[in-house]
Amino acid sequence: EQALPEGERYDHTAPLTVLINPEIEMMGQEREGGWEGCLSIPGMRGYVERPAHIRYRGVDHEGRAIERTARGFHARVVQHEVDHLNGILFPQRMRDLTKLIFESEARHWVKSSGE
Repeated sequence: EQALPEGERYDHTAPLTVLINPEIEMMGQEREGGWEGCLSIPGMRGYVERPAHIRYRGVDHEGRAIERTARGFHARVVQHEVDHLNGILFPQRMRDLTKLIFESEARHWVKSSGE
C-alpha cells in the first residue's frame, strides 16, 4: 500500500474529542511503526507498530454518536488512549523491547539505528 503523505502522518490537528465506550475497527492490514511516550511512564520512549488506518466510534459527553476514520498520528493517538481504558501501556504493544529507551538516549539511538 502507498505510504501516507508526510503531512497526514504527523498531523497534530485532530480535534479534541470526548469518546465514551470507544470501539476501534482496523481498516486493512497495514501497520505503521512510530515512537511513543506516555505520562504514565515518564522519561521513556518506545517504538510501537500499530494499525495505520482505523475507524473508531463511540459517544460524546452529550450522548451523540461519533464515528470517524483516522490514519497516521491521529490513528496512533486514538489507539494509545483506548489502550489506557483497557489497562494496556505502550510497552505491552512493543514487539522489540530493545527499542524501549530513556528520552535522554533517544537522539543517540535514533541516529545509530537509522529510524
